[in-house]
Amino acid sequence: MFRPGLTVTSLCRLFSTSNIVLSTSKKNLQQLRKKTGFSFANCRKALDKFGNDLKQAEEWLQEQAQKEGWSKATKLKGRTTTQGLIGVMHDGNSATMVEVNCETDFVAKNSEFQGFVGQVAVASLKHFVKQHAEMKDLTSVAKTIYTGEDMQKFALEDQKTLQDITAMTIGKIGENMTLNRSLCLVAPKDHYLGTYIHSVLQSQHKSKCMVGKYGALVAFKKTEGGTKEFRPADIGRRLCQHIVGMSPVTIGEFAEVKPVTPEAPPKIEESEQDESEQDAPPEKEQQVETEMLKQEYLLDPTMTVGDLVRQENLEIIDFARFECGESAVGETSQ
Repeated sequence: MFRPGLTVTSLCRLFSTSNIVLSTSKKNLQQLRKKTGFSFANCRKALDKFGNDLKQAEEWLQEQAQKEGWSKATKLKGRTTTQGLIGVMHDGNSATMVEVNCETDFVAKNSEFQGFVGQVAVASLKHFVKQHAEMKDLTSVAKTIYTGEDMQKFALEDQKTLQDITAMTIGKIGENMTLNRSLCLVAPKDHYLGTYIHSVLQSQHKSKCMVGKYGALVAFKKTEGGTKEFRPADIGRRLCQHIVGMSPVTIGEFAEVKPVTPEAPPKIEESEQDESEQDAPPEKEQQVETEMLKQEYLLDPTMTVGDLVRQENLEIIDFARFECGESAVGETSQ
């Protein structure tokens, strides 16, 4: 039975209004879930709490996540983080390479963690570029290495620090995570930067950050002459592939080109040969292996990196290589 005074028109209007409210609630629930990544149950709870107000619900969820994250981060602090990812991001004549660690390889493959590495790369490069904003007339490559402690203070566009974001990510994933290190480079306009990530797991489209287990950066410039079709992005990537695969320590110097003579080399007695081998400096062979210019070029063992650099008329200025799980921060110099 209808209530007295309730007409068919008003009844239809009541049902129509109810459908609109339900439709709006469902839409807001989907939006909140997509934007925050929290569970449907938590998103529904937040919307109910604030009368379907999307903005207030999101703010409340973030506050709760931060509280929960800090609580979990405190409990998990000290647990070993030997797994993780290297993130590399390149923007114009600036680039960064970061390492973020977690406890298990399973979490390293998690899209939430990979997105977090992308955020760390963005914050690191933003902080570095801001520091070097006054260097308009840069004449040489500038490089800065930041520790995990330094990185905690870096902020994103919304002014949230990496320390807070780390705690929130720990709260979401439930595993300890640590900011390990960050290396940033900026080069003058007439220089080029090359980047490479080995074993790419995913490209973070929002941050343009590539993540994987190994990464490399290289700064170089073109000298006169060389090949007509100069492709800096391609040569930079190939140099970085070599750096990842061959682990050079320094740039080094070009190997000496000895002229070939038809004369046979003088005969050395066996006793003299033994003595000469004993007198040879033990570090010489190791030096050849770790100087980049003297190493066999990874992608073409018939030539050295020095041969490639001569062929392309390049000068390598600086480079760096990160391997996930390294105990010490690596730095390379000429």
